[in-house]
Amino acid sequence: MPETSTRTDGAAGEAMELWRNWLTETERQWNSFFAEVMGRDSFGRVAGSYMEAYSVVQRALNQGMERYLNTFNLPTHSDVVELGERLHNIEERLATLEANLNNLASAAGIPTTAAVTQLRPRRTRRPRTSKNESK
Repeated sequence: MPETSTRTDGAAGEAMELWRNWLTETERQWNSFFAEVMGRDSFGRVAGSYMEAYSVVQRALNQGMERYLNTFNLPTHSDVVELGERLHNIEERLATLEANLNNLASAAGIPTTAAVTQLRPRRTRRPRTSKNESK
């Protein structure tokens, strides 16, 4: 029995070696083919004209989508980005103001408690009670 297992291991090893050689040779041929094709000036011209056409179509789609969104009074991507930048600037200014207030309070000897963002309003409303619970 041990003889059959060595035969199959040898055959599997040969098959893997043949596969590896075929794959390496195929890859080398494809690489040389694409290097030859992409190295030509005509390929560069075609790729350049494709990118120009793509950018024209992309720009037209963006302008059409912006008009569509403006028609329905919806924010565009640039509106959302601008709003995010404005919000970021406001948060930075608030953080600076809070830091300045904390510095002034510590210089005056006033203990600083919780930050403004940690304060919560008092809960004054009570949840409804069902009629079954009151009986």
